[in-house]
Amino acid sequence: MTKPSRVGSRSASQLPGGVQDIDTVAWPRVDADALAPNQRAIFMRRRIAIKLYLEGASDADIRLEAGMARSNVYRLIVERCLLTHSDGDLYGWRGALPHLRVVGYHRKTKPRAGEDGSGSVGSLQWLFASPQGRELEQRLRKQILVKAEGLAGPVRLKQPLFRWLIGELRELGYERRGEWPFTVEKLGYVTIAAYIDRVLAENPARQRLLLGGEEARRKAIAGDGTGRPHLEPFDRVECDAHKLDVRMVVAVPSPHGGHEMRKVHRLWVIVLLDVASRAALGYHLSLRRECAAEDVLRAIKRALSPWTPRKLHFSESAYAEGAGLPSFVAPHLIGACWDELSVDGALANICDRVETALKEVVGCRLLKPQGAESYTSRRSKDDRPFIEAFFGRLAAGGFHRLAPTTGSRPADKRGADPVAIADATAFQLEYAEELLDTLIANYNATPHSGLGYRSPLAQLQFRVPPSQALRRADPDSVKRMVGVRRQCTVLGGARTGRRPYFNFANARYSAEWLALRTDLLGKPLWLQIEDEDDARFATVSDGKGLFLGVVRAAPPWHQTPHSLFVRESIRALERRRLMHLSARCDAVEELVRFAEANDGKLPAHPAYLEVRRILTAQAQAQAGVAVGATPLSVPVADTHAPEAPEPGVEPASVVAAPIPAAGATQRRTGPARNLPKAKTW
Repeated sequence: MTKPSRVGSRSASQLPGGVQDIDTVAWPRVDADALAPNQRAIFMRRRIAIKLYLEGASDADIRLEAGMARSNVYRLIVERCLLTHSDGDLYGWRGALPHLRVVGYHRKTKPRAGEDGSGSVGSLQWLFASPQGRELEQRLRKQILVKAEGLAGPVRLKQPLFRWLIGELRELGYERRGEWPFTVEKLGYVTIAAYIDRVLAENPARQRLLLGGEEARRKAIAGDGTGRPHLEPFDRVECDAHKLDVRMVVAVPSPHGGHEMRKVHRLWVIVLLDVASRAALGYHLSLRRECAAEDVLRAIKRALSPWTPRKLHFSESAYAEGAGLPSFVAPHLIGACWDELSVDGALANICDRVETALKEVVGCRLLKPQGAESYTSRRSKDDRPFIEAFFGRLAAGGFHRLAPTTGSRPADKRGADPVAIADATAFQLEYAEELLDTLIANYNATPHSGLGYRSPLAQLQFRVPPSQALRRADPDSVKRMVGVRRQCTVLGGARTGRRPYFNFANARYSAEWLALRTDLLGKPLWLQIEDEDDARFATVSDGKGLFLGVVRAAPPWHQTPHSLFVRESIRALERRRLMHLSARCDAVEELVRFAEANDGKLPAHPAYLEVRRILTAQAQAQAGVAVGATPLSVPVADTHAPEAPEPGVEPASVVAAPIPAAGATQRRTGPARNLPKAKTW
């Protein structure tokens, strides 16, 4: 009879598969230098001992070199290094790490908790190992990994799961028999909570979905950015809207003389950014409470139109050297079109009006989350990283440094009242417009770390020299892209006793030439608002594309230039009985009177701000000044508007003239008084 080999003897083949089959080169590595000095010394001795054992060294040699018995090395290899890790690989050299647990605790006897709670280690493990517990464990795992439905919140809390398990154990009689967890003070909450965390850790994909939501799940499956396609300038442009983190006021003429400050709601800025060069192509400051399709089209129009520096009032040297937008610094880029426009899923970005204008004027494709082949998603900053980084820089380097800032979070205000500060420092809307223009222009001239410390404008000029061929938008199409176009029927005539007219956009349009065209009665014709800031005039064409003439809005819309947004706002106020319009009044003037006559408790009406912008721009355009409002000077309308132009003639601009304020005889066009500028300048 063969005598059994002694554990650790050289003649025995104790290791599974034999010594020759163990390849330590394939073992998972560890970073020994990260260990504490005493633990590193233990690991290095174990490593030497394992290598000597596998080479067939004697017990004396292993004791001499590593200070370990050969039998202990055998147990180290078999009971630790050759075990399977939870990642599916061998522990390998990880098994030689000191104080690393490779086998979990296994309870062998029924738990009997003492009065102080001792003796209950491994009770949950023992419970789930029982016949009743196995089925209960499966149901508990299902409860942990199931997605919340109905009114349940997206964040999974542990208390409902804990209460569910305790209720199930009560039904199984554990409380009646006096078994764990009803024998301890907290009913085993800490142990059950640790088990919930372990189950979630075993299912990382489900854990991200339950704890982080759909956004965390999408980020986990997204790449790290190294596989992004190589883009040339104007291959892809990102567009998004950002709410300015600052409070501001507007100077309104007072019926008692002088001006009084009215707070303004927080405004939105829409920016278009070229991905390859990081250059801001254009922007638009929306005066509405929420962005609309018209605001997006205005931003696109400005990106395709020439840009000129503003005449600044808060500083004479705010523009950095070489600052500006690409259309100003590189005239050969005026009207340059791009191939793709990446937007989020907001309705203002993806509506048919915007998509049609992009296709016909710019000739680009719209990347939207709703697209079947699109990679983008709603409210994901990872899909438009460059425009989101730009907004972060715009806020941190500009508006967050002002005293009336609201910050990105409520805690950023640090107890301050931004509205009161804006009123005290007279931080007006016109200053915010000038500051925004200079921040964007200076950004384009600032060296960028992602471009080899070239500025976006320098990178764009380097990548797109004047000799390179570019697709350019038709200037006439760019001019008309924001205007509204609609098919209307010619009404009136001899039967009704009315002059032929159109009902279009809450107003009645007519002209002298239309009264002579009785052959057009009852026919559908196309009306087009050519200038989005002057809805008094519209061009008329038939279904064959022939231009017929220009029509003008009837009173009370015939005098002061205004946009369709202003007209819709006035009609809304009229329906609420807050304003009364007649054929002899000027609707825009009535809006100005209404906005300036309230007690100042409410913010200035967005339509009032829009009227100020339109009239200021027209007045300065006639004077040959760069577009930009002047703080404390309120633009007003001309009460004697010109007649409708002849067919084929562009409507003339209207010179801004004073409108008498409510309760005052005449309004001054210049500043009423010199208010202090914001201290943050």
